[in-house]
Amino acid sequence: MSSTLTKYFSPFINHEEELCLLQIFKPLYVLLSALGLFPQSIEFPDGKLKTNVNLKNSTINSTCTMLMIPVIHVFFLFHLQELYMSSKDNTLTEGTMTLINYTVALIIQVLFCTVSFFRVIRDRKIYITILNDMADCWERIAMGKRRLILGRLRVQVNCVLLPSVLPILLPLLISQYAGMKFNIWKVILIYLTFDLPELIQFVMLIFYFVLVLIIVALLKNIEEELILILHVAKNNQNDSFEADMRMGVGEIMKEYVKTLGLKRQVNAAFQTSILVALVSIFQQLVALPHMMYHGLAFQTNFSTCDIIDCSVWMVNQLLKICLLARSGDLLTTQVNEIGRTIHNIPISGDPDWKVILEVQHFSSLMIYQDAKMTVYGFFPLDATLLFNVSFWINV
Repeated sequence: MSSTLTKYFSPFINHEEELCLLQIFKPLYVLLSALGLFPQSIEFPDGKLKTNVNLKNSTINSTCTMLMIPVIHVFFLFHLQELYMSSKDNTLTEGTMTLINYTVALIIQVLFCTVSFFRVIRDRKIYITILNDMADCWERIAMGKRRLILGRLRVQVNCVLLPSVLPILLPLLISQYAGMKFNIWKVILIYLTFDLPELIQFVMLIFYFVLVLIIVALLKNIEEELILILHVAKNNQNDSFEADMRMGVGEIMKEYVKTLGLKRQVNAAFQTSILVALVSIFQQLVALPHMMYHGLAFQTNFSTCDIIDCSVWMVNQLLKICLLARSGDLLTTQVNEIGRTIHNIPISGDPDWKVILEVQHFSSLMIYQDAKMTVYGFFPLDATLLFNVSFWINV
């Protein structure tokens, strides 16, 4: 048990440990499967004899997916019925405008689940292809700082992203239960049509972000190979460096193109869900302050639990914005690092014309290989996300 936990969560990689890139994805895969967001059942590689995932019997995973869909939608209808019958009993839906905001938020939350489940069922084979292509790219390049890069990636995924889900949702569950005055039916409705879709939304965005982190790790590996070539060039083709150099500039350039091809596949697979998530995020960032203002200004029964509830929801939306913006920034930053390394390779002195042409070709290719993650080309997922989406909404 201890060795298993160390294998997936320790930031340190021992020399005896044969860590495979896709093993880092396994804890997230378990969470995705439990929520029905990964219909395929897969067997993870051991890192010794194989590096790719293989399909297994997917009955359990498919059952989770097919069960989650009707549960959310049936209780969504029950929730709408409850709002129609007793909206005045809820402090967040007493006013006409607050009721409209509440209903719209509920509809968008369920819409996100509908879109996400449709996409994961439709793209279930694409996810497997992306994971295996990532593993192939990693094994072709990973030599220099393999353990360091994997250790950092494991910390980011298993020690930061996944544990962040519970502290984010736990205060929300507690405050909502306390604010419902022990009306169990309303608590169930809230949990299954607001909190569960919020968890699904968060985990789906983490799924996207983890795939981006793996792509960044692949690009970091490419940078390390180029740094090795840079050292060789600066040391006038010293034999000790030539012995360490595994790949030429042309081969590295091919891996770079394949890696950005994976980036485009990830972008295409998730952009629909991200678009609906952004609509949900900005609707709630507008609606929640209005609910708090209305409750504090016009309602005598607006409690501390309601304030905490709205505040936690707002923090969750801001965290999702930061997650999406950070994904694009990480990619752009790593590509810029590769560009700087390429331009530092000396091509003067006693020139190797093959290297010179490959470096120039690589530099030109980087101009046309866009590293940005976008939502249908409307706006990039980077630090400008909040401003750009606000602009599109206002237009």
